[in-house]
Amino acid sequence: MSTAARTADPALTPGRVAGSSHTRCALGAALLGFFVITLDALIVSVALPSIGRDLGGGIRGCSGSWTATP
Repeated sequence: MSTAARTADPALTPGRVAGSSHTRCALGAALLGFFVITLDALIVSVALPSIGRDLGGGIRGCSGSWTATP
């Protein structure tokens, strides 16, 4: 492949790695997923005492509601 043909392809221009946009997209998706899971755990842990009172149970009712969250 000639030098002119390599520089004509925008994916192979110097300073750019082929597939880097896919890597960034996958990393962004993983980070977003981790953030959503952490946010879900935070919301459930803050609401857990209220959930326990509403269910009328002690620690057993709370642990059941905690493990039921996906």
